[in-house]
Amino acid sequence: MRAASLFLSSLFAACAFLSACTQQPPQPARPSLSSPSLIVPQHADFGHYTLALTWQPGFCSGPEGTTCRADQPATPLIGLHGLWASRPSDLIKAQLPVTTWWRKGCGIYEAEDAAPTLTLSPALSHRLSEVVAHTHSDLISHEYAKHVHCFAIDGEQFFTTATNLRDRFADLPSASYLTSLEGHEVEKQDLVTHITADTGALPERGVQFQCNKNASGQTVLAQIWFTLKPNALSAFPKADAFLSSPQMQDNCPARFLVPRWTH
Repeated sequence: MRAASLFLSSLFAACAFLSACTQQPPQPARPSLSSPSLIVPQHADFGHYTLALTWQPGFCSGPEGTTCRADQPATPLIGLHGLWASRPSDLIKAQLPVTTWWRKGCGIYEAEDAAPTLTLSPALSHRLSEVVAHTHSDLISHEYAKHVHCFAIDGEQFFTTATNLRDRFADLPSASYLTSLEGHEVEKQDLVTHITADTGALPERGVQFQCNKNASGQTVLAQIWFTLKPNALSAFPKADAFLSSPQMQDNCPARFLVPRWTH
């Protein structure tokens, strides 16, 4: 009996040893979706972020109506375009035109033919496929190469933060109001009033709108751009997170269509 007990004890000890040897090392924690923040290791001395959200039916519209692929999801209607840092101070000191920064982004610092590698977790990749428009060229890779890579921001952290900011706006009553307007025209000021009811009073050009022309030539809502303080993303969507945009980039008229999907 004693011999059997010693055998079993040895067996259990061996199993425990083997289990410890084969146990996978702990995986690093992913950034929490509950508190948006970004660590910017390089060129961190920029003045603001632009959070660009899309109204997907308008963003995917164009003269031919084929801006997005056939697999574009019909929902959600409010999507994510990007989170764009403004010019770092060295480019301002070099008097680089802001329009050049808008056009080239990180390509100013890097060889444009050097495609940076982006690796994201499966969960985040799936989430981005839901909220980022399915353009004919990969919009996620484009955003990373143009607006993220030269800042050395971790891709997982960046897109987690950007997605969280999009979700925070999409949860607001003003976003629900916007969704209720699908297929109808709206006064720009009316939309601003609903947004500021949620955020509080915003600085001039704290929120701006981008419009497209659809295949019928109508002016349609395509994007909403928010100008945000780099060190206050966690306060979004409250007014404390906002800055006045240095540039007037709103191209929507006083009244425009909030389009619905046509396919």
